[in-house]
Amino acid sequence: MTPPTEHCDLVITHASELLTCRGGPKGVSGRDLDVVESIRDGAIAVRGDRIVAVGPTEAVVARFSADRTLDASGRLVTPGLVDPHTHLVHGGSRSHEYGLRIAGTRAEVPPSLSLSRGINSTVAATRSASFGELGRRALSDLDDALAHGTTTLEAKSGYGLDHDTELRTLDVVCQLRHPIDVISTYLALHVLPREFEGHRDEYFDIVRSTLTEARGLAEYCDVSCDPACFTADECGVIAMSAVALGFRLRVHADQTGRAGGAEFAARFHAASADHLDYASEEGMTAMAREGTVAILSPGVAFHLLELTPGVDGEDVPKPFLPDLVHRMISTGVTVAIASDYNPGSSPTISMQASMRLAARLYRLSYAAVWHMATINAAVSLDRGADRGSLEVGKRADVVVWQVPDHETVVHRFGTNLVDCVLKDGRVVQTYDNRSLDV
Repeated sequence: MTPPTEHCDLVITHASELLTCRGGPKGVSGRDLDVVESIRDGAIAVRGDRIVAVGPTEAVVARFSADRTLDASGRLVTPGLVDPHTHLVHGGSRSHEYGLRIAGTRAEVPPSLSLSRGINSTVAATRSASFGELGRRALSDLDDALAHGTTTLEAKSGYGLDHDTELRTLDVVCQLRHPIDVISTYLALHVLPREFEGHRDEYFDIVRSTLTEARGLAEYCDVSCDPACFTADECGVIAMSAVALGFRLRVHADQTGRAGGAEFAARFHAASADHLDYASEEGMTAMAREGTVAILSPGVAFHLLELTPGVDGEDVPKPFLPDLVHRMISTGVTVAIASDYNPGSSPTISMQASMRLAARLYRLSYAAVWHMATINAAVSLDRGADRGSLEVGKRADVVVWQVPDHETVVHRFGTNLVDCVLKDGRVVQTYDNRSLDV
């Protein structure tokens, strides 16, 4: 047998199934979502922080000698999960509020009003928390995310709603030191703070004055175009200022009712539009044309009990979510999923949980869920060329699972199935923190 001709730092061998999740520059969309590339007895060669080979084990080991080998026999190997929407840094808890909701003892209010009230309660807790408290909590949450297979995560501000707390929140994000890559977003328009009710113009002055300083701390600017939050015209004022400063845009769109959020996101060439529960067909078509990624939040749909059609106190009947999502896919929109981790509507930072909920709530195939949690999520963060799939030249962000196939990860629920996580080619997390022969 001819000896290997190239050297690398690490080879992962004999994966029972190696899922590449490859896609084009715009990710995976339409019917292609339901077919995912799988290699039996697969292997990956890593040099430094990059993948240098992907293929059958026999072919990879014939070409490469390695300093370290990780035998993945009987286990699934996939890209690291990418979470493109979280509210990582916040104070307080809203568990008591949720207890009242599910027990039926809280007076029913329209979702738009409930959303604003809930966020403002978290704002009060975040404003009173110290920099250290916010940072320690965020690091603990990142540990949980990593343990469940996330290797890249977006983190928004938006729970300060004033100049100082918003910048402090963004500074916390920038100061985090963790294996997960954390991408920072200034959520410039979330909801109107209580103290500015009746004084909206004054609040917009504060947001505009904060934008310049936020640019040094955040890559994206996010605005909420929603009946519970702000109009498309109001969002446009901030979006134009943000784009002029060099921000890329993200949009909370049409969550509690139709506000033209999807159309707005497309018009401003936003990287993503998130939620989209009431998005119009015209908005979806525009997003597909402009390459704006639709980000679904199955944790919100589950936690807020949005499982059946009906009218939730809004002017527009609540769409049946599986129908909405499949119409979205049929328009050609690139669709991703996120945890939308936050203390009120989606208190989970596990992308495993989000994948499992997405399959069940939206009636999605296993393959579609994997594409949405990896390559499509990476594309929504403008990082599809760098991560989100197992391909030569990309970062060696890899998850080895305790189970032999990708279907089982989504089929089972309530159990963390991660065996170990590699970030940039280095093992950073193992099940029960045991040592591995690598």
